[in-house]
Amino acid sequence: MKKIITSIFTGLLLSATIHTTIKAQAINEGFDDITTLVGAGWVQQNNSTTIGSTAWFQGNPISGGGPFDAFNGATNAYIGVNYNSTTGANDISNWLVTPNRTIKNGDVIQFYTRTYAPTTYADRLEVRLSTNGASTNVGVGSAAVGDFTTLLLSINPTLNLTAYPTTWTQYTITISGLSAPTSGRFALRYFVTNGGPLGANSDFIGLDNFIYTPYVCPTLTMTSAGALIGGTAGSAYSTTLTQTGALGTPTFAVTSGALPSGLSLSTAGTISGTPTDSGTFNFTVTVSDNSGCSTATAYSITVVCPPNPTSLNGLPTLCSNAGLYNLTQGLPAGGTYSGTGVSGPSFDPSIGTQTITYNYTDIYGCVYSSSNQITVNTAPTVSLGAFSDVCSNAGIFALTGGSPVGGTYSGTGVTGTDFDPTVGNQNITYSYTDGNSCSNSAISTILVNTAPSVSHPAVADVCENADAVTLIGGLPAGGTYTGTGITGADFDPTVGTQSITYSYTDVNSCSDATTFSITVIPSETATLMPFVAVCDNIAPIALAGGMPAGGVYSGTGVTGGDFDPSVGTQTISYTVGVGTSCESVASEILSVNAAPIVGLTLNPTSVCVYDASYTLTGGSPAGGTYTGTGVSAGSFNPSTAGIGSTSLNYTYVDVNGCSNSANASITIDGCVSIEEMNNVTFTIYPNPASSTFNISSSDVINSFELAIYDMTGKKLRAESQLNGDSVIEFSLLNMNAGLYYVKGIINNQNVNLSITIK
Repeated sequence: MKKIITSIFTGLLLSATIHTTIKAQAINEGFDDITTLVGAGWVQQNNSTTIGSTAWFQGNPISGGGPFDAFNGATNAYIGVNYNSTTGANDISNWLVTPNRTIKNGDVIQFYTRTYAPTTYADRLEVRLSTNGASTNVGVGSAAVGDFTTLLLSINPTLNLTAYPTTWTQYTITISGLSAPTSGRFALRYFVTNGGPLGANSDFIGLDNFIYTPYVCPTLTMTSAGALIGGTAGSAYSTTLTQTGALGTPTFAVTSGALPSGLSLSTAGTISGTPTDSGTFNFTVTVSDNSGCSTATAYSITVVCPPNPTSLNGLPTLCSNAGLYNLTQGLPAGGTYSGTGVSGPSFDPSIGTQTITYNYTDIYGCVYSSSNQITVNTAPTVSLGAFSDVCSNAGIFALTGGSPVGGTYSGTGVTGTDFDPTVGNQNITYSYTDGNSCSNSAISTILVNTAPSVSHPAVADVCENADAVTLIGGLPAGGTYTGTGITGADFDPTVGTQSITYSYTDVNSCSDATTFSITVIPSETATLMPFVAVCDNIAPIALAGGMPAGGVYSGTGVTGGDFDPSVGTQTISYTVGVGTSCESVASEILSVNAAPIVGLTLNPTSVCVYDASYTLTGGSPAGGTYTGTGVSAGSFNPSTAGIGSTSLNYTYVDVNGCSNSANASITIDGCVSIEEMNNVTFTIYPNPASSTFNISSSDVINSFELAIYDMTGKKLRAESQLNGDSVIEFSLLNMNAGLYYVKGIINNQNVNLSITIK
């Protein structure tokens, strides 16, 4: 099909004629004769990967062997393009560019296009826009778009077989999004990847009745012309201008005059903000639509002064002795004060009632004022008498002498009416406030002399039988001692803790004293009871027997009140009155005997659980005592101890009563294996058994004598006979479940083994 159509289209392109009507701005192209397109400003350019045998060509009607007729007019009155735009299998980019026009929002493009059914190969058509004036730059190569970067429409962008219309279908494009009218061109691009005679895509499309209709400005009308709602300086303002007739969203702007300061007009038509000037303001607003059409209207806004914002409240009642008073009550801040006694922001009180005025000019130039009265009362007369000198350690005392009565005292060391002396000249202020809250004060000085600082060193303890002690060391020197046992500077000891006071008075008659104590220790004699001998392997023992209580033990091995024994005799002392002149010591001898050395070597170290009891030996020195599981009166019973390892103890006590002990382990074996003698092996089975068990031999059993024993060694069953077989069978009927031993002789060989009954 592609090869047949190719030859037909080539011939039509050469012989077709078309009439094109072009108006100044509009385009109404029916493609009756495409040879007139160049003269009308149309441009063709094939940017396919390789240039094929055809560009855009005159329509191929059915009568000429083509796929379809034109939408209207002559049957070939349309323009076509097909897969022969390239060769082989390549990308097609075949451009048809319109004449240059001034393009604006609202302009409309309309055209018809189609392919034919059935659609065996996919086609695609793009409509693109360049705003670069008369430029026809479509770039170089099949992927380039040059200045035509704006894609207005893509028919079958994904190259779907069924997406391109197979009947004449009209497409309409309305231009929008331009910031202003601009010079440019439109382009129709036949754009098919993997196209061409051998490609998977591209076939044949037709284009008819391309109409470009420029947008015509409508009549724009602004509403609410003239005076707009008034505003108040400093208050938020908002009003919205409206219009009718604009294309799309209109844009508002002030084009002459000026809005009140602080107000602005948004592009959406809202006047808002906070006016900062007062008066009437005239201005013109122009509204423009998306296509650049506009109209202008005159407006005015009157801004008035805000209400009086000033106030002068909270003026105090002053006293005649208050001094200059700083006026701060006027609001808003930034104004000025006037009136009797006023200078700048200061008021000099004079007795009586005075009027104060606050004057204020706001940021909008509006002038305001507020007035109020201030009262000045007469201040009281206050006095304070002289004070006598005091000492720094005199203690807190009450202040007096202030007039009129009922005032308050203040100053260093003053709390309420009390004074706590601090060294130096201290100024005391007496303040008085009358019924009008007017105050006055008077000052008097108290001289506080430094009191002496008295100290005395500690005095060592003495015994009650000591001679009188002469006390020294009191500072400053020259003071006096008082207390129990004191005569002048001498102390006569009396048992107990005695409190002594040292006092001193300086030239300012300021005194101080300090108190210390002297401990008089009773005279006591230490005694210590004799000690009983101990062994060297015992733990430390607590010492006792010293009198009177409260003394200290000492000697080798003594720590605190405990004695840690070591062999020999080392002396123990008991001391009372340690470190004093009344110290007394008593001593006694404590003997420590060596503990005996004890050992235990067991023989044997391993026995069978069913072996008979035997007398234990191996303990040294002889004469000690054996203890442990299975031990009784010096004998060891393996079955009582049970299978496993157990520890036996041997304890020995010598003639001094000192003891020691040793331990050794013995293993009690179950002895369950069958002995092998003379290369003869015996086997017991089944084991565990229930009703019978067998003993087999690797040799013929000629004779046997066997018995079954329980765990206590009691014989339960015995059997003996001559035999000529290699297997002996035993019955277990009427026997309880448990562990049993089989002992005896088989073929003159001793046999010891165990059997478990289920």
